[in-house]
Amino acid sequence: MHPKCLPSRLLSPELARVLPFPLLAFALFFFALLSLPLPAAELDGVSQATAQLYQKRPLRVGIISLWETPETTLALTRTLETIEKAFAPYPVEVRPRIPSTELENLIRTGGIDVFIASSGFSMRMQPYGVVALATLITELQPNPNTGVATAIITRSDDKRFHKIEDLKGTRLSASYNTAFMSFRTGLGEIAVRGFDPENFFQSIHYTGDSENGSIARRLDTREADVAMVRACWLESLPDKISRRYRVIEPRIDPTLNCVHTSRTYPNIMVSVMEGSAPGAAHIIAKTLLSIPEIAPGHKWGVATDLRPVNRLYRELKIENYAYLRNPTVEEWIRNHWAECVLALLLVLGLALHSSRVAYLVRIRTAELRKSIAEERAAQARVEELHGRMERMQKATVVGQLSNLIAHELAQPLAAVQYYCEGMKTLLQNENPDRKLLEMSRAGIAKGIDRTKEIVAKVRSYSKNQTKRDSSVPLMPALDRIYSGISPDLTGDVRFSASGLADASVKGDALEIELLFNNLLKNAFEAAAMTSTAESPFVRISAAALEGASGTLLITVENSGRLLSDEAFRDLTTPLITSKSAGQGLGIPIATAIAEASGGHLEFERRPRGGLIARVTLPLASNAS
Repeated sequence: MHPKCLPSRLLSPELARVLPFPLLAFALFFFALLSLPLPAAELDGVSQATAQLYQKRPLRVGIISLWETPETTLALTRTLETIEKAFAPYPVEVRPRIPSTELENLIRTGGIDVFIASSGFSMRMQPYGVVALATLITELQPNPNTGVATAIITRSDDKRFHKIEDLKGTRLSASYNTAFMSFRTGLGEIAVRGFDPENFFQSIHYTGDSENGSIARRLDTREADVAMVRACWLESLPDKISRRYRVIEPRIDPTLNCVHTSRTYPNIMVSVMEGSAPGAAHIIAKTLLSIPEIAPGHKWGVATDLRPVNRLYRELKIENYAYLRNPTVEEWIRNHWAECVLALLLVLGLALHSSRVAYLVRIRTAELRKSIAEERAAQARVEELHGRMERMQKATVVGQLSNLIAHELAQPLAAVQYYCEGMKTLLQNENPDRKLLEMSRAGIAKGIDRTKEIVAKVRSYSKNQTKRDSSVPLMPALDRIYSGISPDLTGDVRFSASGLADASVKGDALEIELLFNNLLKNAFEAAAMTSTAESPFVRISAAALEGASGTLLITVENSGRLLSDEAFRDLTTPLITSKSAGQGLGIPIATAIAEASGGHLEFERRPRGGLIARVTLPLASNAS
């Protein structure tokens, strides 16, 4: 407690009443002297630097999680105690057995001032400003530069492994993947023999603990073939236990009195952070290096050769040498010369193959051009034949139309002839009746106009100028078609029609008449050839198509002989007919007219012989 606080605490009213006046006066004089400011003490540079850094927080000291013998553990414990005493009365915060990853994070974030760890860990942290102050020396590890190594062990009764090369493809037990003293130093021996350490073992099991007993325990359970432990661990075991294991390629080094497999490296180090004041580092170094023996057989010295650690990291291509994992072009070619030669041969082979393929492509291209030319010539011939066929088909349609319109032309021509004969008779009179003459003239003109209309219709059709938007009543057309069929065909065939009285479709009147003329004429011809016990008949019916509004279905059904598959296919094939006087164009023309009118024509064989033709056509807008 500061002296200025004493008078107010000690001179309470109760104490003033019991003290005699002279004694009270002396007490007041004494406390007044104590309350005077003291002259500033002269501090050396070390004390000043330490006081400035740690006057508001403790010195933070940590020790990484390590496996050590009981004697070494005692030495590390006393080291921490010694540091605490050296900095008294300033507080020291000690954090023992910090996992490697946690300590690394504290170093990166500035959460630690002093730490004890392996030389490999300390050197790995150098990019964060870590400076090593002291290195541990023991009776078994008398040289601080060579106090650490790895012993690769296997079971004594396992005679399969004698050299490191024999361990390829085995199962390894180790502490953790960044452990320097018991894992990375062992991997270095694999790397210097030309093997890839990362792909050398079949599997690696990390215990996550630096305790060597748990690492070797997997050998006892035969879950691992070999294990990497820290050198000097076997020497700390009773003979009965240590005889269970055998060291692969054992070495005896005068500066490391333990059997080991790997090369040697500097021992455990005490290091400070870059942010620590020089005074703090000075106190730690002076304190540790001045103690002759921190524990039985243990003291602190200074490692002077960290090159083995640097060399190991370079061999493993880790830490500061991780960039070596990206080899130069020369190194890559040197390491993969066989693949390069193979790739070059492949390129040459591909070049030759490409040249040969190009030659074959040129030949094939010439053949294709010739074939395309021949195909185009054939296509031109086909198109020419198709055009001739269309012209012939059109001529046939016009011929059939001519037969149909002959009936229409007969009436106006007959009327014209009648009126002409009447006018001749009237003109024989001296005073002809002018009213009757005018009536005959008008009748002749009307007949001529009707004839012109029919001829114009035929001409417009032949020039493909037909309009298919007229309303065509089916019943009048059916009457004209039926009256034009030879009585020889209709005589013995029973004919019936239904649903046609009020039916009108949209299209061209002459085309619609031609469509049903072909269907009915073929139907009567087929019915007349009926060879079954069924009476010959032709039926035509019309009804609105279900599910398709505005569409009329006209069905033409006739009896006849049974049709074979071939005969049924030939039915719709142009220029193929079974009639001696036919041309095989009737059905194709009917199909073309139905589709041109916005409908469809299809056929179905009757099981008892004959045919069913179904025509769909759009209903006229004024049809019910």
